[in-house]
Amino acid sequence: MKRFYAFVICLLTFLYAHKTFAQRGVPAAYVGDYNRMMSQNFANMNMQRMMNMNLYKGYGYMVNQKYKFKVVMKDSTVKMVKSKINMDTALHKSYLTYDDKTIKDKKLREQRIYSNQTISISRTDYNNNITGMANDSCWFFKVLEGKINAFSPLSETEDIDSFYLRAYQLGNGPVQKLDSASLAPIIAKSPKALKAFKKKDYYKAIDKYNSDKSVAN
Repeated sequence: MKRFYAFVICLLTFLYAHKTFAQRGVPAAYVGDYNRMMSQNFANMNMQRMMNMNLYKGYGYMVNQKYKFKVVMKDSTVKMVKSKINMDTALHKSYLTYDDKTIKDKKLREQRIYSNQTISISRTDYNNNITGMANDSCWFFKVLEGKINAFSPLSETEDIDSFYLRAYQLGNGPVQKLDSASLAPIIAKSPKALKAFKKKDYYKAIDKYNSDKSVAN
């Protein structure tokens, strides 16, 4: 794991240096667009790294394994697909793969199901139904539930942390992007949660907020 983190740090350093160098040759009128493009490329890389993660820290817990998913398509038809959740960095969309045996050419059999083609995907884990609701770019799985619900684009719900969180929901309100600015005034109501929040441990902060009985629903 130390080698992995060292590699990530080196890669980020390279990307930052590359961005700084390249920006010198970008006309002033296009710097904003250039920066947005670089930010999107970094976000794609980060998401792809998460999708490809095999071992979680030192626990030997497998993240983003292949599962048998029940896929509800937008036309309400149902498919059973065994796949991990992949990320198409060109389209910025998550997808599942399956082998379509009706196609004679084996090289062409691998087909994709993108999140925006579905209503939801789900799997069973120890008799628990784990469902991911579809949006235009991915499926959102509820990994923390309570006064604040937190969502991940991967279906694992155990032994994960803030790295995997992408959205949250306050009560029955709208699901929104998880960012510190919008979450801060909510978490501030719980001193225990706020302590974790200040350390940028958003998973722990939400978990402590949900268990804090002094905070009203």
